[in-house]
Amino acid sequence: MKPKYKIIADDNDITELIHSRLISLSISDEIGIVSDTMTMELDDRDSAFALPSSGAVLSVAMGYDELYPMGQFVADEIELNASPQTLTITARASNSNLHDMGEFKAPKTESWDKKTLTNIVQTIAGRYGITAAISATFAGIQIDHVDQTEESDCAFIQRLASDYGAAIKIAGGKLMFIDPMTGKFPDGSPLPTIPVTTVSSMRLRITERNKYGKVSAKYYDVNKAEEQEITVGTSPPTYQLRDTYSNQQQAQLQAQAKLNEIADGTYALTVEMPGNPMLGAESVIDIQVGRTEFRGKWVIKSCRHTMNSSGYKTSIEATRPREATDG
Repeated sequence: MKPKYKIIADDNDITELIHSRLISLSISDEIGIVSDTMTMELDDRDSAFALPSSGAVLSVAMGYDELYPMGQFVADEIELNASPQTLTITARASNSNLHDMGEFKAPKTESWDKKTLTNIVQTIAGRYGITAAISATFAGIQIDHVDQTEESDCAFIQRLASDYGAAIKIAGGKLMFIDPMTGKFPDGSPLPTIPVTTVSSMRLRITERNKYGKVSAKYYDVNKAEEQEITVGTSPPTYQLRDTYSNQQQAQLQAQAKLNEIADGTYALTVEMPGNPMLGAESVIDIQVGRTEFRGKWVIKSCRHTMNSSGYKTSIEATRPREATDG
């Protein structure tokens, strides 16, 4: 099968215009709100291309006989090179589902009192015309008070995710506040598993096992007016988090997130394979080739699709699926 692509720039199909000059086209997908990028390098040996305007919206599809939408991206960086003369355009994910991305990133000040995480995520999602999807792990967490001071909604929601060991993603008209790397939808149902039967190369890094089997975190108990400690995991030695958290739930979730991070570092998989446009960050794959240690289910942490004169390839970094945190 011959790889194909399609690029729409501000509602104009430019695929045929650039086809003979395209050196490479790549899409990077990672967990996060605005982390996805598109990079396109063009042969500009006779200065044939006018520089695209900043803010141009590029819609990209990739595949073979059937093309799959890879997202919409906003051009924000142009690089010119000589000898050879090339033009490189870098664009960031547009998150076009949001009614006002500028407002989403604008600083604001607000106090949140006696709210659950669900209340906060729903309120912020509603401001921008999207819905909220929050994992059961975090849905019932009560926040007595948190300040948002000269901080954008984008930064604030990411800070909350960091505080409670969650991941944020905007997709399909939803602001998702989820358990990372579990291979599940926000409602807890499993993501579809994509079989991988052909690879170009694989590398699995296995670090020292069970270096830390427990993680401890401190929190301040308002009722007892004293510092308390909570531990997750079962096997010594114990990793001690430095911060003191505002409540037991937050301390437990941070301790579990750290334990998950340690486990993720134990098995780190990189794979290069023939291009598969269905793969992206958080996709679940089932590797069916190689020795036993490679086989089975993995969750993709980052994914890069590249088309060039050599063809179409997909490169991923992945880890074994986590168990959802017990919130």
